[in-house]
Amino acid sequence: MSELWTVGAIGAAASSTAALGAWVWIHFQQFRYRPGGTSGHAPAFCAERYEPMARLLDPREFAAIRGRGCKSPVTASSWYRARRRIFRLYLRDLAQDFGRLHAAARALVAESPEECSPLVGLLFRQQIAFWRGMAAIECRLAMNALGIGQVDAGRLIAALESIRLEMESFRPASA
Repeated sequence: MSELWTVGAIGAAASSTAALGAWVWIHFQQFRYRPGGTSGHAPAFCAERYEPMARLLDPREFAAIRGRGCKSPVTASSWYRARRRIFRLYLRDLAQDFGRLHAAARALVAESPEECSPLVGLLFRQQIAFWRGMAAIECRLAMNALGIGQVDAGRLIAALESIRLEMESFRPASA
């Protein structure tokens, strides 16, 4: 009998893992970078564009809305869902900006002299770190929907800003 429970537990864990993996794969397809027409120079990235993200899921905002007379749980729930949806739209734009910046950085490294080849590893690590950060934010966003924890995209935005600044400093040296 205990073997049956063990097999069942393993099967349930495997199917849960497969379902979670499928959900993550499908969910992250919206963040894929789709290259458009680039003009050959580094795309503009403005960190100020993402400042509203910090306020979208701020618990003080929720408390202020409740304090202003939003007593209906249905209204508050739909308001929270709408704010998370808007946050995800910002995340999608952030992923697109990362894709553009990363593509421009890869092009710069490809055109650079051979002594800049270690930058390829740096670009790869930046890409892994960005997508790991995006996955962490998505997990926090799911937990936030349950009322647990806070969501902050500040580190991702700072990472993109640092990539942009590095590209600006790298361009004159390679010209």
